[in-house]
Amino acid sequence: MKFLNIAVAAGAALGCTMAYAAKVIELKPTEVDAFLSKPGYVVLQLTSPDRGCKYCIGADKTFDQAAAESTDRNTVFARVQWPVWYKAPKMGARIGIGGVPRQIVFKDGKEQRQAGGRPESASALLAHIEKIRQLPPAPGKDVTYEPEAAEPEPAPQAPLTAAQQDVLRLYTRKDLLKELVAACARVAPPKATAYERAFHTWTVAHASALNEAAMLKLSRTSREDASEEAALAQGEMRTVEAWMAKDLNITRTKGPGEDSCNGLTAYLEAAKR
Repeated sequence: MKFLNIAVAAGAALGCTMAYAAKVIELKPTEVDAFLSKPGYVVLQLTSPDRGCKYCIGADKTFDQAAAESTDRNTVFARVQWPVWYKAPKMGARIGIGGVPRQIVFKDGKEQRQAGGRPESASALLAHIEKIRQLPPAPGKDVTYEPEAAEPEPAPQAPLTAAQQDVLRLYTRKDLLKELVAACARVAPPKATAYERAFHTWTVAHASALNEAAMLKLSRTSREDASEEAALAQGEMRTVEAWMAKDLNITRTKGPGEDSCNGLTAYLEAAKR
């Protein structure tokens, strides 16, 4: 039976993976327009490490893999990302309004076509890019790059207090528990409502802390802030993974069974942290 591997999904949620990162050029938003003004083909990915963007989770890893597997030396793979997914920064006239994640193919500084949203696989993305290359060139926008004064990077907030770190860890745990509840609903559909009810009990019990964490995430938008939050999330994911293996008998290779889901329900109904 197909199940959601929470441990693997959690690891994919941490922004840019490093396995294939050497072939992808990471750009700041202020560098995008000048970079795209160069001749040749560029495939640009727009994404965010923000866990609030569910479709962004794992998209960077697939893009990195596509870049590593590409045999076309004349195509450059680049990426731009920002901490809060729905707060897209200014990137110049070549980048229009749109959702994330998405990939855009440029030729000689002009947009050709978009290569979809979250890529299904590296091979599917490469096939889509190749199909775009075989089509007649699109006129794109006739843009002449004129450097503008770069917007200042958001100033980092003060380091997180111990209490703030605690609520942010709880927020990460909430997201992982939600994914686990969804997996249990697929394991035992007749009990799906009971699982959802137990999760609701847990979130209500911790509503104040979760709301505080949500406000913190909105206020902390600098690269330093995002890095600090990512480190906290990584630590909490490791903690949750160990707890799942010990108390629920769920591992990276073994999904939840009905007994595991019953244990999860008891945990949620007890409103444990």
